[in-house]
Amino acid sequence: MYCLLEISWERIATQKIAGEPLTHIFWCVGIILMALLLKRYIASLLTKVLYRITQRFSDKKHGDILKRLLQKPLEYLCTTILFYIAVNQLTVLLDTTLLHRFNENGKLRYAIHFVDAIDKLFLFFIITFSTLTLSRIEDYIFHTLIEKANQEDNKNKEQLLPLVKDVIKILTWTLGLFWVLGSVFNVNIPALVTGLGIGGVAIALAAKESVENLFAAFTILTDKPFHVGDSIRLDSLEGKVERVGFRSTRLRSAEGSLVIIPKKSLIGNNLENLSELEARRLKISMHLKNGISYETLKSYVDTLDTRLKKQSYLLNRTEILLKTFHEKSIVLNIFYYLPNPLPEHLQLSTVKHEMNMIAFEVLQPILPEQATDGKGNN
Repeated sequence: MYCLLEISWERIATQKIAGEPLTHIFWCVGIILMALLLKRYIASLLTKVLYRITQRFSDKKHGDILKRLLQKPLEYLCTTILFYIAVNQLTVLLDTTLLHRFNENGKLRYAIHFVDAIDKLFLFFIITFSTLTLSRIEDYIFHTLIEKANQEDNKNKEQLLPLVKDVIKILTWTLGLFWVLGSVFNVNIPALVTGLGIGGVAIALAAKESVENLFAAFTILTDKPFHVGDSIRLDSLEGKVERVGFRSTRLRSAEGSLVIIPKKSLIGNNLENLSELEARRLKISMHLKNGISYETLKSYVDTLDTRLKKQSYLLNRTEILLKTFHEKSIVLNIFYYLPNPLPEHLQLSTVKHEMNMIAFEVLQPILPEQATDGKGNN
């Protein structure tokens, strides 16, 4: 019985499978299993180390965010490195020739071994996952900086930091791409950069609008006509600024829709920053019957002025002006003022509706019989 259970390690060491020593295969399988079992713990340990490094400018609550951002990329990176170490234990397999080519004289021109393909493949994944990890670290750093800017109510940083983040991430992935091209595909990077410089004019012409938006973004950053959170009006479009990017700015309209505005449109059209107003002036235009007496018109105007001043949410000033005369009607402009910003319980659309209804109710007896044209414009 003892003889049956006795293991001869010397005999195992001399055994081979497809020419590969059995001990090399054991080492390869063991490292792979270790990678699969320990990848999460290794990634967590590295995350804790990185968190301690970044703890100088972050709070303890950001630890979970850093772990969520880095856990998977670090797992992929650790697994790739350990798999590479595992495969390198198979020395016989690595020396196997995958592809060879001979010249006309029968002499070997070149040969590609299995180790060459393995090196290139794992190098590609290592560079990719390293770049992804660095990109996630940048996400974490800028997340903490933007959150700090929000707490300090620093509008300049709130607007600038997302743009800087986009630039740095683009540079990071561009460098990662060049690293892959140079290390994995043996591309001559200086020659490639020179070629891109020569073709830069053609690329700039092809991307004319993108370049215009880019320069417009820098103009807005330096001029600072608005910040994130401000309400702006561009021609007939009005909304609250949610995000300022390099190519476009995102507005949330009063109806709740998200509007994407190219940067060049912001500097090429009349732009109003409504958040800088102490009060908002709104207008209603009403067409009345042409032919009513002065006393009648004055009576209705006084009645309307009294009704408007009873609205508690209006500022204590209204303007009712006779604008012009038409053949069949006269035009009356009604101006009223709202505090800016509006109280939280009020919606601008609701206020406009109520004011239009009041104007219609008071002036209905002297409106034209065929049609009524009452519209509220900002």
